Amino acid sequence: MDQSISRQLQPIFRPRSVAVIGASAVPMKWGNDIILTMQQDGFRGAIYPINPKEKEILGLKVYPSVLHVPDPIDLAVIALRTEQVPRALTECVRKGIKGAVLISAGFAETGEKGRALQDEVTRIAREGGLRFVGPNCMGIFSAAADLNLSLPPGVPKGSVAFISQSGTFGGIFSREAARRGLGLSCFISAGNQADLDLADYLAYLAEDPLTQVVVMYVEGLKQGRKLLTAGKALAGRKPVIVYKAGRNPSVARVTLSHTASMAGEDRVFDAVCRQAGFIRVDELFGLLDAASALSREPLPRGKRMGILGTGGLCVVLADTCVSLGLEVPELTRKDMEFIVSDIAFPPHAPAPINPVDFAGANRTALEEAKVLNRLAQLDEVDGLISNTPLTFADTSGQSAEEQEKLFSAAARLLAEITQTFKKPLITVGLGDLVPSHEGLEKAMQAAGIVSYASPEAAVKAMAALVRYAEIRRRFAEEKGK
Repeated sequence: MDQSISRQLQPIFRPRSVAVIGASAVPMKWGNDIILTMQQDGFRGAIYPINPKEKEILGLKVYPSVLHVPDPIDLAVIALRTEQVPRALTECVRKGIKGAVLISAGFAETGEKGRALQDEVTRIAREGGLRFVGPNCMGIFSAAADLNLSLPPGVPKGSVAFISQSGTFGGIFSREAARRGLGLSCFISAGNQADLDLADYLAYLAEDPLTQVVVMYVEGLKQGRKLLTAGKALAGRKPVIVYKAGRNPSVARVTLSHTASMAGEDRVFDAVCRQAGFIRVDELFGLLDAASALSREPLPRGKRMGILGTGGLCVVLADTCVSLGLEVPELTRKDMEFIVSDIAFPPHAPAPINPVDFAGANRTALEEAKVLNRLAQLDEVDGLISNTPLTFADTSGQSAEEQEKLFSAAARLLAEITQTFKKPLITVGLGDLVPSHEGLEKAMQAAGIVSYASPEAAVKAMAALVRYAEIRRRFAEEKGK
């Protein structure tokens, strides 16, 4: 094929019509759930159920095969028994269908017999000019087409694309992303990658205007050099965040039986990530922690952090920063006087040399916002990490009107940090312990300020911002040579 990967995958991610081969009238079966989810999520194109024994499914006319459908079909979704897939795919080729999603399992992940059948399916598709996702996958989601084949209905649309070698993680990830206010541009359950692989998806997403950040759950590599090339082409333009399972040799057999993936040596994968410009995280939801920051916050110019908090929180934040390669520079006396001028800084607190430690003293959200805003104005500070300004706020003796004025003023100062000074501000909300103020929260969200439940998660998110800023600079320098 001499078409660009973007053109080749257009029928899969932007289809105008979908045939569901293996459609079922029985609720809870794959062939029924796929159609129902497409209908519930408002797929804009035509849906053609394929089943030789049924006449109508979910209000739609049923056809015995794709060859009986009078109109063109862009995408075929196949949910049949393994041995039925080669014939179904052959009919797709005869119909002129150019894209398919193979839900069916029982291929290379089951052994040599399944691998031989997978090779046959791949040969049929390639000779017929058809590209496919899977087999042994749980489908895809594409915001560009309002197409949902696999995720819970009502997935919020957004700018994060998720490629996963686990279909199960798709539902978990999409729910957690929605809880955090993140939407998906795309979800791809890669399955066995018999035809399309991780590198192909990265090449497609590089051209996708809806995608700003790419996250991947990986169990093993099939074509490391191809992935490296695709990663380099993408990572200089959009961040790619990776979590790899199967890091220990003893679990290689598990990944092989799951998606026919060889786990491989972890140090080799780590080298691929470094060369490709991928940001590697060490836990599954670390993908979302990093994606939240990278899709909202400005990139820092360096790795010098300004920290605001109280007591142990300052210690943990500073310690975690240094552990992750970030710096916590000591401020000069002049800078100290600047950041706490006209603020009732507690006399019992340590000097605000960075971290700025209020030592448990009461303060208002406005006072904290002033300190953060002034820290952001210092040349020796590239990013800021703080408790959420409302966490320790003192509102005693203030009327509701006075509180609103303070919160509004605090919101303006915080917004300046990301929007005017172009420096990232990440906060630690400490989960349900944080008091809430709707106006302040909305203002922080509008300014792209992200909050995390733990200090460690907050620092890891900031480290991802620093790492991607370094990646961008590296690729820009290499391009300029």
